[in-house]
Amino acid sequence: MATVKLENINKIYPNGFQATHDLSIDIEDGEFLVLVGPSGCGKSTALRMVAGLEEISSGTLSIDDRVVNDVEPKDRDIAMVFQNYALYPHMSVADNIGFALKLAKLPKAEIKERVQKAAEILDLTEQLDRKPGQLSGGQRQRVAMGRAIVRQPKAFLMDEPLSNLDAKLRVAMRAEIASLQRDLGVTTLYVTHDQVEAMTMGDRVAVLNKGYLMQVDSPQDLYDTPANVFVAGFIGSPSMNLMEGALGGTADSPTVSIGSVTVAIPPVAGSALEGYLGKNLVVGLRPEDMEDAATVDAPPADRTFSTTARLVESLGSEIIVHFGLDAEPYVVADAIDDEAEKGLSNDNETATFVARVSPRSEVKNGVDIDLVIDSGRFHFFDMASGDAVR
Repeated sequence: MATVKLENINKIYPNGFQATHDLSIDIEDGEFLVLVGPSGCGKSTALRMVAGLEEISSGTLSIDDRVVNDVEPKDRDIAMVFQNYALYPHMSVADNIGFALKLAKLPKAEIKERVQKAAEILDLTEQLDRKPGQLSGGQRQRVAMGRAIVRQPKAFLMDEPLSNLDAKLRVAMRAEIASLQRDLGVTTLYVTHDQVEAMTMGDRVAVLNKGYLMQVDSPQDLYDTPANVFVAGFIGSPSMNLMEGALGGTADSPTVSIGSVTVAIPPVAGSALEGYLGKNLVVGLRPEDMEDAATVDAPPADRTFSTTARLVESLGSEIIVHFGLDAEPYVVADAIDDEAEKGLSNDNETATFVARVSPRSEVKNGVDIDLVIDSGRFHFFDMASGDAVR
C-alpha cells in the first residue's frame, strides 16, 4: 500500500494544449479516490501521468514519498486496469492473470498460488482454463482485476473499467470492485465520467473541469456543499436547478426572489450571505428540496408557489416533475475561463426546472401544481466568480 501525491502537476502538449493546471491531490494510504468530470476534463491524462504513460510537464508526483516523475512505469509498483480489459485472447484465464508474474520470473509454484488466490477472491476458479472469448463481459473484467491483484502492487489505477458493460452489470461490478478494494486495502485511483459510479464507489471524489480541480471531498459533502456552480450542476441527477435570484429583506428576516416567486429563508445575520442583501446571485435548489403541496400537511404559504407541470415522469419510488418558472436559468459551462459560455441564458421565455416529489402525488402532465420549497436547502453562488456563498 502507498500514498500518492500530485503537487502542482501540469501537462502541456507540444501543440500548446494544456490538459491539467496545477493539479494537486493527496491520496491517502488505502484510500479509494475517484476522478470524475466531463469528457476532456483531464482525468485520464492525470491517471496516465501517475502510471508513467504520459510525461509530466511540471510539478511533482510522489508514490510513498518517492518522487517518480522520471521513473519507468514498470518500476513504479502500480497496476492498471483498462477500459478494454487488454486480455490476451490466445491465453487461458490463468495465464492472463499470471502473465506479469511470469515476466518477473517468479517461481511457478508461487505464480500458481497467487493466481489461485486471486481466482477465489474474484469467483473465477471454474474459469481458469477458459479463454477470454468464452467469458462474459463481467468475467473478463474480473480477469483484468485478477491480473492487477496478483502483482500485489502499491496502488491500483483504473481507467473507466466498467464503461464497456451493460447498465445492470455495471451496477453489480461497481459494488464488487468497491468491496474488493476495501478487503484488499490497496490505494486506488479510479477514473470515470459517470457521477453515480463516482458517488457510490469513492471514499473521496475529485471533480475536474478543463484540467482544473474544482473540488475534492467525500461524496456526501460534494452533494451537500458544492464549492462552486460547476460542481453543483455536475453532481446530482437530475441536476441542481440553477437560476438568477435576488436576496431581499433583512438579515434576520431575509427572502429569495426567483422570477416572480419570493420565498422566506432562514436568517443570514453574521454569515457571508448578509453581504449579498439587495444583490443578485446564483440560486441553486436540488429537485428533491421541493414537494407537491397536496402531499404536505399545512404547507406554509411563504414557501409555496404555483406552476404548471410540463412533463411528469413517474419512476415508481418518486415522480420527476418538469415545471415552468419565469426565472432566468444559469448555464454552467464546461470551460472555466470562457465567459461567453457561462452565465444567464438570456432566454426570455419561461424556463423549465425540475422537482422530485413523492409518489403519492397525483400530478399529471399539463396540470397546475403547488410546490413547497424547503427554504433551508437553498444554495447560493457569487454571480461573477461562481463560488459558493454560505
